[in-house]
Amino acid sequence: MKPTKLSVELAKEALEVRKQSAHGWLRGTTPGRTVARAIRGLAEIELADRAMTLAAQEFISVLPVIIAVGTFSNLDLASGTLSSQFGIDPGSLTSITRTTADAVEASPPTFAAFGVVGILMVLISGTSFARALGRVYGKVWDVPALSVSGWWRWIAVVVAVAAAIGLLGRVRHFSTVEWIGPPLAFLGEALVWFGLWMAVPYLLTQGRLAGRVLWATAALTSACLTAIGIGGLVYLPLAVASAQSKFGELGVVFTAITWLFVQSAAVVGSTVVVKALALDEGPIGRALRGPVADAVVEANDRDLPQAEHSG
Repeated sequence: MKPTKLSVELAKEALEVRKQSAHGWLRGTTPGRTVARAIRGLAEIELADRAMTLAAQEFISVLPVIIAVGTFSNLDLASGTLSSQFGIDPGSLTSITRTTADAVEASPPTFAAFGVVGILMVLISGTSFARALGRVYGKVWDVPALSVSGWWRWIAVVVAVAAAIGLLGRVRHFSTVEWIGPPLAFLGEALVWFGLWMAVPYLLTQGRLAGRVLWATAALTSACLTAIGIGGLVYLPLAVASAQSKFGELGVVFTAITWLFVQSAAVVGSTVVVKALALDEGPIGRALRGPVADAVVEANDRDLPQAEHSG
């Protein structure tokens, strides 16, 4: 299989690391250098800032898509998603639900038309989330950012994320099945996250990442988000109830953004860790880069001194 340009660049960097001599566990061993590389990568990407940016953009870009689509099914999809993913009971948001009900009762055609126009508008404005996520992948993998000509990829990412989050609300219903329900629900959630985070990096990097890297990124991101989802079953209802009792609906919004921040940090962190593993000089790195890429780089490295000597 022909190696990608990115795989070859990763192999070159890993080869340079192998040539360096250092002491101490973090710098003198292969696992230590990988850990140090991951820590350095998290610092360079400014994890907290990136995660907060993504959380805010997702809240104002992706959730409106889900709610807009939900207008065509009496908000059933949006209600299920808000309840399962953020611990929010839409019925408890009295002022919002009352305003929405009054609007539908007063002018159903206008409300329906707003749903169609709203979807188009939030899809366009939602590209800010996709662009922010694209900048993360560009910085981590050192690939060029998408140009305006690739606008459809931004919209595809927004639709994919919104569809996945909506689907997760449906998957959670599997937990009601006796005995096998909870494991089946979590397996389904892991598969949804895996498919989403295979597609998103591929779209935003224009297919520059090797398949092995995409698989690893999707697997680690899926594992982290599924684990976070399990914790959310316990934490979110308590946090939402406490925030709503103290701060009202503003507290609910704050809790939702905080939860999105945690999920976004997992997405960014997983990408950085996979990059660190891809630069590993050991078997893990070779597996992610692909043996062909390492073989090409090592062959060129052996030929280079001979070429310099003959010159």
